[in-house]
Amino acid sequence: MNIAIIGAGITGITAGFLLSRKGYKVTVYEKELCLGGLTSSVRVGNEDLERFYHHIFTNDLSFLALIDELDIKDRLNWYKPKNAIYIDDSVYPFTSPLDLLRFRPLSFTSRIRMGIMVLASKFIKDYSAFETITAKEWINKNSGREVWEKIWEPLIKSKFDIDSENISGTWIWNKLKLRGSSRGKNLNNEMLGYLEGSFNKTVEIMAEKILKTGGRILLDNEVAGIIKNENGSFDIVTKTHEANYDKVLFTGSPNLLEKILKGPYEDYKNSLRRIRYKANICAILELSESLSPYYWITIAQDDLPFVLIIEHTNLVGLKDYNSHIVYLSRYLDMSDPLYSASDDEVIKGFINGLKKVFPNLNQHIIKNITLSRASFAQPVITPGYSKIIPNIKTPVEGLFLASMSQIYPEDRGLNYAVRLGMKAANEIMENL
Repeated sequence: MNIAIIGAGITGITAGFLLSRKGYKVTVYEKELCLGGLTSSVRVGNEDLERFYHHIFTNDLSFLALIDELDIKDRLNWYKPKNAIYIDDSVYPFTSPLDLLRFRPLSFTSRIRMGIMVLASKFIKDYSAFETITAKEWINKNSGREVWEKIWEPLIKSKFDIDSENISGTWIWNKLKLRGSSRGKNLNNEMLGYLEGSFNKTVEIMAEKILKTGGRILLDNEVAGIIKNENGSFDIVTKTHEANYDKVLFTGSPNLLEKILKGPYEDYKNSLRRIRYKANICAILELSESLSPYYWITIAQDDLPFVLIIEHTNLVGLKDYNSHIVYLSRYLDMSDPLYSASDDEVIKGFINGLKKVFPNLNQHIIKNITLSRASFAQPVITPGYSKIIPNIKTPVEGLFLASMSQIYPEDRGLNYAVRLGMKAANEIMENL
């Protein structure tokens, strides 16, 4: 059985690894020159580092099972983060419940109400009640208008911009549940995991195993067409060649599948168009000095060009990066002029924003900046989202879809990308 997998991100490679291990012949197509998708890495100093920030939580069981199977669990280290929030032009500690109680930008009553909402989210298992309401409605009801306007409105706006008023309550509930569950019984003891050598090491190891079983990985091979033949097989067409397969797994966004799937499948294509995404711009700054004592600074005001300041080395240490590593991240529509702006324009805006947070920043400490863009970084989760999620098994017999849009009610994350790859591989094998 000859199976094509389109996309060499962690979902596609996980599926390919499991299928090839079961004896199926796998060919992976990837339009980029490197493996990993959103986990792909660059070389910083003497270390590999993800282009887009990553960590895992203690309850990310699918990812933990994978690295155990790959025999690299000893590479995983756990760290206690120190977080903060930037609001009213000031940085406030924001790691523990005690930090929330001391958080002066909110009234004492609002602090208590917000704390109760966050704590209660951990124990809510049935999210169906959140499906029909917006995050704004739920937060206003449970924490009050002040909490919405001061904290969550700027955060959600920076994540979903023009769609921020119509984001599902399920999305915000899941965010709170995930962080609460990662703390276990001790609310002050959140732990985050990071893999020595970068998380892309998992992709590289699985790719090697795919090749050893006779599979192929074709980098710099963007698929331009998926054509279903009368005999039930598929032709995969790229700019350089065409090949025939028995089954196809597509692991990019549904929007991309809609564009390259050829044939009379208009109803299905229309359903794929209903899934919308936000893009992301992420800058890696290599600094000669640290910016702050914090790992994660959330930006809770909308006059800055980024939503997060993540000082990676404040979590994992300096290692062999030979620099202090800071990520600056911004979500936006692909139609936003900033997304198509030049690297120089984006970097200039980011640096100006960073100087606002850290007025004493000396630009000479910036040794290097690497800018990366992802067109499909965050699905837009609107009320009733569960009704528009596409199935892994598509209406086109033999064609399967596994994308970030299908991990709902969970949000983006390595754990769910791995879990989806496993689920897709199992569905393909069941179909066979």
